[in-house]
Amino acid sequence: MTASRTRCTAETPLQCLIKSAMPDQIARTVGALFIRPDGQVLLGLRAPSKKVWPRHWDTIGGRVEDGESLDGALIREVQEEVGVTPTEFRLIATVKERQPEIHGDALHHVYAVTRWQGGDPANVCDEHTDLKWFSIDDMRLLTNIVVADYRRLAQAAMTGKAT
Repeated sequence: MTASRTRCTAETPLQCLIKSAMPDQIARTVGALFIRPDGQVLLGLRAPSKKVWPRHWDTIGGRVEDGESLDGALIREVQEEVGVTPTEFRLIATVKERQPEIHGDALHHVYAVTRWQGGDPANVCDEHTDLKWFSIDDMRLLTNIVVADYRRLAQAAMTGKAT
């Protein structure tokens, strides 16, 4: 019996060597909690076709690309998903993936977005089947939310408290 080998698909032998020496990196994502002056928070209902957290309410955002800054990824993802550009935002938390055995290891960088250009956020891609503004109390009632702490994080962002 011979051992099976996985063939490297990198372009050069050196790339294969580097790839085999580097452990899998933890995925990084960014997510925007849009917060209006009236205290409403925007969440998107992830499409049923999504591999990670389908049919769950989540922030607006996605994966950070190689070489991309967190802020740059946030702006790009928000523009792609809801068609607006964040102009006032801050990182409020970094959350570990709560089901890594299902969805893989990841760090989710959560931002409070309090100002943006381009009108009202709109569902301009297939990432979400619905966008909805929630009060903090309404967020508490959601059973299909990706991170239960989104409510606490949004509340802290509104009051200016660090998380």
